Amino acid sequence: MEFSLILATKNRVKEVERFFQSLATQDYQQFELILVDQNLDDRLKELVNTYSQKFPILHLKQAVAGVSRGRNLGRTYIKGDLIAFPDDDSVYPANVLSQVVQFFQNQPNWDGVIGRVYDLETDRNAFTYCGDEHSGAVNLERAFRIGVTHGMFYRSSMVNDIIFDETMGPGAGTPWGCGEDVDYLFRCIQGGYKIYYNADLIVRHPNPYNIYNFRQLIRREYSYGRGNGYLMGNYFSSAFVGTEIFQNVPYVFTTLFNGQFHYCAYITATILGLSLGYWDSLTQKREMKPSTVRQIS
Repeated sequence: MEFSLILATKNRVKEVERFFQSLATQDYQQFELILVDQNLDDRLKELVNTYSQKFPILHLKQAVAGVSRGRNLGRTYIKGDLIAFPDDDSVYPANVLSQVVQFFQNQPNWDGVIGRVYDLETDRNAFTYCGDEHSGAVNLERAFRIGVTHGMFYRSSMVNDIIFDETMGPGAGTPWGCGEDVDYLFRCIQGGYKIYYNADLIVRHPNPYNIYNFRQLIRREYSYGRGNGYLMGNYFSSAFVGTEIFQNVPYVFTTLFNGQFHYCAYITATILGLSLGYWDSLTQKREMKPSTVRQIS
């Protein structure tokens, strides 16, 4: 089995090099890297020249930014049997590709497998929502809890069938700064494809709280909240959305009372983003025909 790894990137160099280094150390080397470079300059040229001596790299340039747009471009060039969409700041442990191959060889009835995302330094989840201890089939509600793109590995037949929503995700030019990965996962499941979550399959990604300053984190929490609110509004009932939003409210008061003002600000930004994202979805639904709304019953 051969992998096609689709990496959309903009503005990062050191992080991309770190990912390239992790690919060079894989104990399974049957893969190609499809690099969708959205930089307007040639900052990655030297890096590509160096690492193309170690593994195949198809270097594509794309002038218009957007991670979903880049992944959709990359998927039109895939040659592999298995497809992944790593982030440009993620890292693959040396055995991850061989683990994925073993899974698909032993489990021919599954169309995709999702791994757990740990941070770079410790064996803890990089994000609060990106995994749990229990392996098993992924339904729609569980997909919302554990869906993170750089932990996903799919058969090419599914990727050839399902595209990313280019209005969602980082760099899309819309307020919905995330949710494209879960939306993609929803599309796959609703298309009849079977996805498995393997808690023993680990990929790594920086913990946002370790790499961003306070202002950057506030913007991130708001943007990601708005993307998730929009996603929930498109797929889930108002009762589900209300629960997701209001369960965060007690933490505002708890962190404020304990003097944890930064965390209080992060949670407040998330609540605001979720609420506005949900409102975005309601506004859009009023402008759409009922048959086009992709609501989960």
